[in-house]
Amino acid sequence: MPYIPGSGRLTDVFHSENVFANFVPIALWQDPQGAEAAVLSAISAPTYAVDSATIELDGETNETVVAVEQAKLVASGTVTQAEIDTGNAAGGNPKAADTATVAPQEGNTEGNVTLAVSVDDTLLYESQLTGIKYYVKTVTKQPGVVFPYDVATLAPANGITVQEMCNNLRLLVINVIDPIKKQYPDAFVTNTIRNKGNGSPTSQHPLGQACDIQYSKATKEDYFTRAQWIRDNIAYDQFLLEYKTTGSKNPWHHISFGKSNRAQVCTFMNDKNCKGPGVTGLYDLSNA
Repeated sequence: MPYIPGSGRLTDVFHSENVFANFVPIALWQDPQGAEAAVLSAISAPTYAVDSATIELDGETNETVVAVEQAKLVASGTVTQAEIDTGNAAGGNPKAADTATVAPQEGNTEGNVTLAVSVDDTLLYESQLTGIKYYVKTVTKQPGVVFPYDVATLAPANGITVQEMCNNLRLLVINVIDPIKKQYPDAFVTNTIRNKGNGSPTSQHPLGQACDIQYSKATKEDYFTRAQWIRDNIAYDQFLLEYKTTGSKNPWHHISFGKSNRAQVCTFMNDKNCKGPGVTGLYDLSNA
């Protein structure tokens, strides 16, 4: 059990942080739910480059933009046309469907963060639900996040202040990430903030208002049933159950939160609405 300097006591390993030497991990946080292992596996997997290239379109609702970007990926050999075609046909044969709707929830929109000298060490929220202390680095950087970005440099590049981005991340943690982590302890964030210059021009990721979540112990079918719980219990602006036939082929949940929420729920396959533009509802495409 690690010793806490200056405290005269030990802390249990499940609440320790990773230990690095010259930016190389030499001791890893022992996550009892396996999320840490899932992250480390994802960033070392052969499919990482494909997943990294395709995830930038996450949340894009303009199918013309998606088609153009997919064509580029096919031309570069990153994905195959056969994979795209398989995905395009998936919406016609879902394993299950749930088209129920819910009323928008306002959620918690109050409060601001106090910036630390190092933006990464800024405390966003100390949860009473899970006992987790969420720092900026907790939801934006490896080894806890599959696709990492830096708030201090990315916020100005995206036309938003560091304070505003951190405030948005705080609300995302309070309303979305933490309650999902409480319900599903194996949940882990694959990314939150992203570069405004990449992918979707309408994405909420560049503002720190959206996250993508996967689960270390969930089957493809579980993503559909867990999506039903999220739809009914979480305050969100846009919630996408996302599948893909490229790269790792693992599904994920894209969830955004703003101070004005639409409660929009859709199912996407390879970054396109599986039922066509504007169609809402949850569809189990685990059979694709």
